[in-house]
Amino acid sequence: MKKIDVKNTYNLKIAGGPEEVVLDYEGSDTYGVSPERIKYIKPKLVVKAGDSVKIGTVLFYDKKNEVNKFLSPISGIIKDIIFGERRVIKSIIISSDKKNQQEKITGPLSSDSVKDKSQEDIKKIIQNGGLWSSFIEYPFNRAPNDADNPPSIYVSLDNDEPFLPQSHMFIEGHESAFLTGLNALRVLCEKTYVGMSEKCKVNDPTIREQATHQIIGDYPANDPGVMLYYNKTSEKENDSWGIRAQDVIRIGMLIETGFYPNKRLITVSGTAVEKPMYAWVQDGLPIKDLLSDIRDFQAIRVVAGGLLTGQKVLKDDFINYRDYAIHVLPEGREQELLHFFKPGFHRPTVSRTYMSALLKDKEWEMNTSLNGGHRACISCGSCVAVCPVETYPQVTMKSLSDNDIETAMAQGVLDCVECGLCTYVCPSKIELSEIVTNAKNMIAKEVGKA
Repeated sequence: MKKIDVKNTYNLKIAGGPEEVVLDYEGSDTYGVSPERIKYIKPKLVVKAGDSVKIGTVLFYDKKNEVNKFLSPISGIIKDIIFGERRVIKSIIISSDKKNQQEKITGPLSSDSVKDKSQEDIKKIIQNGGLWSSFIEYPFNRAPNDADNPPSIYVSLDNDEPFLPQSHMFIEGHESAFLTGLNALRVLCEKTYVGMSEKCKVNDPTIREQATHQIIGDYPANDPGVMLYYNKTSEKENDSWGIRAQDVIRIGMLIETGFYPNKRLITVSGTAVEKPMYAWVQDGLPIKDLLSDIRDFQAIRVVAGGLLTGQKVLKDDFINYRDYAIHVLPEGREQELLHFFKPGFHRPTVSRTYMSALLKDKEWEMNTSLNGGHRACISCGSCVAVCPVETYPQVTMKSLSDNDIETAMAQGVLDCVECGLCTYVCPSKIELSEIVTNAKNMIAKEVGKA
């Protein structure tokens, strides 16, 4: 097994992590899907209000990439379709009929029989099963086109962004589905690599022996894009694909059963949550059902997805196709007089500005406050010290501000995995990650990948 030692990472010690107790959430009367929250797609509806749907019925697809389909998480009736400005599809609301009727997508296959299928057969199963968006094609982090064939596929067994589900929690009981999904990926691409953290708690030897790389480091060392950066040997491999282990399991479940897998393991975490936990939920579950113990939603911020990479959502939103965590943070509106001149034992510090740097193992109660205002870049190098792909975000930012895209590309802007660490550690409160992501999107348009 090859070892990858990622030097520039950061261990975020944040309070409010989930207990390793798993709840199975009961169904709701109403479910929903939010196309507006899915990045880089242009949705085209194929249903209308009043239509009957089953689990696995196509609701919409991406007009820019028509094989990228999105399926109904529940059976019932389309209650409403909510549009925003310029007819942007905000939400598709479905009234559940409680029957859980399923649309048959493919004939069930065993793990061994998957190996006999063609690459085209596996592509069609995944596409028709609504899981094509599980893949991200580098360097632009979009679902691949049907004609694209990856030079390699990178699977991350573990998540190190707080507080995403840990591998030993979601793999238990789904070992067969993971192996079936992995066999399907190996049909798509012979060079399929599996990264496993040195801290991985999965005990099953059959699963552990699938790992091709051991990843050493904190967040975001286990990002598939980071593994690609350290493992690639040619420029061609920059177009590789990445996928998370829980999505591999979902692909395996689709292949083994022939039906759309509409359940996922998520975490509900944060110091504002009474009981942080793991929960098996159906796609489309209302977020307010998970946060029923919270009374004042004005005092909190709900983030769906990764704590640094997720999206701010409202209580009336739903668990979406790419959500594997719900984080609840207090809104930091309080003002503190002359806070910079205080010893600071009660707040975390990356640059060792405060005395809290002496508290090595303390978990910090985080809120959304910036703890200061925006300032010019001071070239402190904090962002460089945590960039896992060894770029210089502060230098790249200055190239981009001068509209010097070629220099930014030479500096490695396309290697960025958009982990958000550079923004988190920046003492000047510069949205470095957003600047780089916007630049990558502009480059994607220029090369026809947007």
